[in-house]
Amino acid sequence: MVRKYLFASAFVLAATPALAAGFDDCTAPYAPAALNGKTATEEQMKHALSDVKDFIKWSDDYQDCVNNTLIAMKKAATKSKDKQPLDPAYQTEAEDRIHKNQLLKEKVAAEFNTAAKDYNDTHPSTKSP
Repeated sequence: MVRKYLFASAFVLAATPALAAGFDDCTAPYAPAALNGKTATEEQMKHALSDVKDFIKWSDDYQDCVNNTLIAMKKAATKSKDKQPLDPAYQTEAEDRIHKNQLLKEKVAAEFNTAAKDYNDTHPSTKSP
């Protein structure tokens, strides 16, 4: 009984690095730090907007990379000698990576929008970028 669990655990541990290795060429971007719009300067708001735009672009590129890698893996699996379909765990991994990144994109955008609103409320004569 114990051997069965050890074998199953060893299989999961052995498969995990291989699964992650499939998407190694896709690097998720780091989210920019949130900004306090009540205390930020106009220059800081401009830099924050630029950082947010860059992050969103890099996130789109990352999501494309994950999706394109998955497509290539599926094609390679069907062209392999045994013609076996790709392990569904790769599909799940790709969906999870894209979903997590999408949630982070939405969080970063919401944080900037809050900062811009706070900035505009604090500086009514100067509108944020």
